[in-house]
Amino acid sequence: MPCTSRKGGSSIPGALEGRSTLHKAERGIPVKRCVERAFVGLAIVAAVIGGVAAWEAWGGGKMYWTDLGIDKIQRVGLDGTSMEDLITIGLIAPRGIAIDMVGGKMYWTDSGTLKIRRANMDGTNMEDLITTGLTAPGAIALDGAGGKMYWTDSATDKIQRATLNGTGVEDLITMGLSAPWGIALDVTGGRMYWTDAGTGKIQRAKLDGTGVQDLVRTGLKIPWGIALDVAGGKMYWTDAGSSKIQRANLDGTSVEDLIITYSSGPMGGGGQRYGIALETAR
Repeated sequence: MPCTSRKGGSSIPGALEGRSTLHKAERGIPVKRCVERAFVGLAIVAAVIGGVAAWEAWGGGKMYWTDLGIDKIQRVGLDGTSMEDLITIGLIAPRGIAIDMVGGKMYWTDSGTLKIRRANMDGTNMEDLITTGLTAPGAIALDGAGGKMYWTDSATDKIQRATLNGTGVEDLITMGLSAPWGIALDVTGGRMYWTDAGTGKIQRAKLDGTGVQDLVRTGLKIPWGIALDVAGGKMYWTDAGSSKIQRANLDGTSVEDLIITYSSGPMGGGGQRYGIALETAR
């Protein structure tokens, strides 16, 4: 079946969405004209809140995702049942999503409306938080205890943060980036980790943006999603260029290939691995 864009440009759920196709091609990043079902962000509610498992506190474990193919945010039980449409209007290209279980809110980025928004976990009470200064907001991560949200912007090549209410926007990393996408927080250790699809690096810095370190800078093609197992001392990431899933120590040493087989796309072509999340021992 032919695949054509419904938004007038590349609809790949990519780190460079919002840039021109020419700019993408110049960076050597493959451009796809559309993804029929583009599940970009995914958050799973199955952690422990104050000693009560989230699936009990919320009436059942849920996973939440953004779908820029149909411009919706949806959720479903962890067993795949009871799918719900949560946000169906006002979206153009929803991308990253993160859950604040204690506050009972979901947060997401939209590179079409150029906004960061939040709503109750059932989709009610949608609020605009950031409405200016964004060009291609991508992944988003929350520090609930610290009252901050962090996000990447793959067009301005920045990592930024603000309060959970959207006030006090700060530029944290503004130099040395070239299409940052994935972001993950080690709040206890006071560090943020990110992937950069343009430079082909994984880096980290303090939560205020100082002390930037290159962790993995060779052997990567298009590093994308990233997740941390802080207790285990490991970081895990996907590479949309090599279709690998890899891991390393939190300081970037001892890189290991975990999944190296090339995934198959929905229409028989080669797939590209993007998002990643971990279930670790509670």
